[in-house]
Amino acid sequence: VMSGAAPSMAWLIAARAVQGIGGGGLAAAAFTIIADIFPPRERGKWTGLIAGMFGIASVVGPTLGGYITDHFTWRWVFYLNLPIGLIALVIAAIALPNIKRDLRGKIDWLGAISVAGATIPLLLALIWGGSKYAWSSPTSLGLFTVAAIMTGVLIAVERVAEDPILPLRLFKERTFNLANIIIMLSSAAMFGSILFIPVFFQSVLGQTATSSGLTLLPLMIGVVFGSIVSGQLVARTGKYRIIGLAGFIVSTIGLYLLSRITQDSTNLQVSAYMLVLGLGLGPSLPLLPLIVQNHFGPKDTGVVTGATQFFRTIGGAVGASVLGTVFNNQLTTSLKNLPTPHLPAQLVQALQDPNIITSKSALDAVTSHIPATVRPLLQPGIDVYLQLAKGSIVSAITTVFTVSMALGALALVLFYLIEEAELRTSNDHPAPPEAL
Repeated sequence: VMSGAAPSMAWLIAARAVQGIGGGGLAAAAFTIIADIFPPRERGKWTGLIAGMFGIASVVGPTLGGYITDHFTWRWVFYLNLPIGLIALVIAAIALPNIKRDLRGKIDWLGAISVAGATIPLLLALIWGGSKYAWSSPTSLGLFTVAAIMTGVLIAVERVAEDPILPLRLFKERTFNLANIIIMLSSAAMFGSILFIPVFFQSVLGQTATSSGLTLLPLMIGVVFGSIVSGQLVARTGKYRIIGLAGFIVSTIGLYLLSRITQDSTNLQVSAYMLVLGLGLGPSLPLLPLIVQNHFGPKDTGVVTGATQFFRTIGGAVGASVLGTVFNNQLTTSLKNLPTPHLPAQLVQALQDPNIITSKSALDAVTSHIPATVRPLLQPGIDVYLQLAKGSIVSAITTVFTVSMALGALALVLFYLIEEAELRTSNDHPAPPEAL
């Protein structure tokens, strides 16, 4: 409601922060509820379904949001969620089991503030670095410094917290560390794909924002199918190693194929590559939280599940920021080296902006200001430049997928290092690791 009614950008940002607090809790609760009800051996098939729904929402949500914004107003992107949320609330109130715990805990407010203080400056530094500010600028270095200091504060706070939001003892466990690094890497690859595949369809193939969003359907289908099938296989066999390795191999192959696309690639080719990527990414969504849950006892289910969702979010945000920086830097350099035959300096400056050249509406807005008497003289030069710019855009996109492929390959190696432990058939578990 606050986001839909926002009268200013500052208000919208604050409202999105409130929305994120609730959304973050729901993301962790979904997997924690399954862990409360089912033992690890049975969780796979249910977490696979949840992960499949996450895959659908990740594609349908932005596509539907783009359509609503184009045909109505962006405010309805938020208002549309109200009846959907009400339905979910009613179902939750009626259907969710009332599982009571004897444990008592206090909310670690200082820990939560410290986590935010460590991550927000880091994300801002990664978003702005190399684009709005140079990496060596006082702003970038200052943000990295604040992030480092607040990480130290977070460690100090969590050492003495009665019920820490992120217990340091968890980081003594090799499986916990490896799984969360892999979650960050796979999340970066997934969200990077969701961001830059539509750019290819809009800027190179000339599709509209709404229709380019629909082209993500093959990726969604692959993610959903991979999530559900892997969850079922894990539930039947109690093993996850082969399934996880196969998933990361397939996703790395999918990223490699996407790194080879050209201006001549067809919609069908790119869709096939996205399907391969989705099939590979799908298993990571249910498997990695399950592996972490299986390693710890019921007492830690909530905190380790929350940690996996936290690192997934961080991976997506950092991945989008870093890959966006790679894309913008390469595209900016390439555009500046293109010939600009007989074009005014002001127009050339606009056409060398990645945010304009990759947005049809922004590009139309720039060219619409050209006087009708001058347009016939400039149009041939503009057409040549735009055609060459498509090659630059493709090159920048393939570089993004090459970097993503490297991340996928690293995730594959790290997953190989995780020792397989047969999934338990009950929720009983030996005492968790001792606190630091």
